[in-house]
Amino acid sequence: MSYIYIDESGDLGTKQGSSKYFIMAAIKVEDSKKLDKSIKKIRRSFKKKMLSSAEIKGGNLPYELKIKILKKLKNIDYEIFIIVFDKSNRYKIGYEYDNKELYDILASKLAELINIDKPTFIFIDKSKNKQKEIDNFNELFLNSLNNIQKQPIVIEHADSMHYKGLQMADLISWSAFQNFENENHGFIDLIKNKVIKFVYEN
Repeated sequence: MSYIYIDESGDLGTKQGSSKYFIMAAIKVEDSKKLDKSIKKIRRSFKKKMLSSAEIKGGNLPYELKIKILKKLKNIDYEIFIIVFDKSNRYKIGYEYDNKELYDILASKLAELINIDKPTFIFIDKSKNKQKEIDNFNELFLNSLNNIQKQPIVIEHADSMHYKGLQMADLISWSAFQNFENENHGFIDLIKNKVIKFVYEN
């Protein structure tokens, strides 16, 4: 069984103050329990630091905890997939799509990077509430995956509070965002076994 966790950083807005880049990242593991245990063990050692949230998120963790978690990834078999979208290229996709549709299109580009070779659970940080929007996302995402063997796949739009894997995906997407948006390379350089693709560049 494979487990894939997906989250994003940045925004798709166009107003002043919006991000230049939109990042979406996925972490794929075969042993979700090992990932959970690793994160829990590291986090327990930081309890005395009065962390601001019970949830691991790139934006609210102490620097040293982020570094420690990313370094611990080396103890887990994982694959990382990241797409980078420069929003100045929005015109190459078409302005007739609203941001919800654009989100789905970009997610499908992430899906194109992922090979499925066994039954898979996919968890994505919940951003949609209407069932029709969820169904539209699922259909496009499933059709974009490299699933030649037609392995069974389940997609769940979930609250990251309940899944350490989603929290790790948040930290990974945040790390990539820091790299491209702010030219802070220290975090992404700790992440190995990763595929990074710029989408709609040509």
